[in-house]
This record gives sequence, structure tokens and C-alpha cells, in this order.
Amino acid sequence: MAAKMHVAQVCEVCKNGGMQNNGTRSPEISGGGGLRERKREQTSNAIHVAAAELVLDHGLEATTIDAISERAGVSTRTFFNYYPGKEDAVLGFDEVAVAAELAKDRPYTGDPLVALFDLLYEIFEASGGQQHRTHLKRAVVLKYPQLLTRQMVRVAELEDRLSEIVAGWLATDPRFSAGTDTERREEARILLSICLATVRASVRRWTDHADPGAPDHPQDSGSTPVDPRSRYEQALASLRTVLEKLR
Repeated sequence: MAAKMHVAQVCEVCKNGGMQNNGTRSPEISGGGGLRERKREQTSNAIHVAAAELVLDHGLEATTIDAISERAGVSTRTFFNYYPGKEDAVLGFDEVAVAAELAKDRPYTGDPLVALFDLLYEIFEASGGQQHRTHLKRAVVLKYPQLLTRQMVRVAELEDRLSEIVAGWLATDPRFSAGTDTERREEARILLSICLATVRASVRRWTDHADPGAPDHPQDSGSTPVDPRSRYEQALASLRTVLEKLR
């Protein structure tokens, strides 16, 4: 079985341009948006869909990585190149794609909340969120709500890297630039915690169906799927409403 790099290690590979210790390009990172990257996305999506369908058919405990791999048409070695475990496959959380997204240079336009929500959404999108079958993920999470905790744990593992990115933005923001690096790192963690909590609340609303009239309420299988981006925009709007009430 191939060794699986932790997401933080993959981030370092991505920041170094996908170079391995011997100076060659990592096969998992190279290829940009070309054929290799499209194949990676297709394989990641196939494993995710296979995992979600098997869990719905047979249950989380009864579903094995061997069964997921067979259904997706890949080897177990290939499975572990994409996901560290079956729960991550069910959620569609691809560490390599997420790490590559985190390694990108991104402009800061002066609003840390907008920038952070955009970054969190891009992490979702990088791991295949737009391509994955949203109704499958919703059905699995409704049946196994503990997977939401797993998802939050996976994002929390990125806290150091995310905070580093946000602190870099704050260093260029006149409202924060006068502080020390330590102060900005702490402020970055506070902003990150607030945004993650807001996204978590939005996700719970999505799975709990708290508001049947909401745009993201579950629809019939024949309806147009909800744009995942809209949930992040709604979450940001909710946070701004709360902050306005505190003024």
C-alpha cells in the first residue's frame, strides 16, 4: 500500500512547485489543468460516488475500501492515492487537490470575510464539490450525521495553513498591518474560527432541512441541483447580519 502524505506535507510539495526531493515533478501534482488533472478529477469523483452509493445500499460499517475500489474500477493502492479512508471518500475530500488549491497565490481585495469565504469555497470546489453528486452526499450525511464531524475535522487539520494565508492578507490591510506578526496570526485564527462556525451552521441547516422554503431545501431528484456556491453566499450574508446586530 502506498504511503499517504498528510495534507500539510502535500501543501509543502505544492508550494515548492510540485518538486520532489530528487528535483523531479511529483506525478500527483503535475499536469495543471490538462489531461492528467482531468483524469485525476474523474477518478476522484468515481471513488466518491462509489463510496456514497455503497454506504447508502449497505451501510457505513459494512462498506469496505475493497468494495469501493472494485465498484470504482480502481485498485486499493489507487484509492489511497486519493483518500486516506472510506469516510473521506464518502465526503469527497481529496487532500492532494485541496493542498494544490491552498498553495495558490491569491489577491486580497480588502474584505477578510469575503476572502475567507471564497477560500473555503475554493477548497470545497478543488476537492470535487461541484462535480460530485450533491444529492448523494446529502443522503449519506442525513443517514450518518457523524460524517459532518469528520468533515469539520478534515478542515480543522488545515487551520495552520489557512491561518497563515489569512495573516498574510492582514499584513497588507491598514486595519491590521500596524500589529505584530503574532497579533495578526491570532486575529487570523479568530476570523477563521468565526467563518468555519458559520459554514458549519449552514451545512447543518442544509442537512436538517430546517427551512422548507429555503433555496437549498432538498429537491426532487429530477430538479436542478442547488448551486453549492449559493450556500456559502448565504452563510456570509447570515454572518454579516449577526455582526450588524452587534454594532
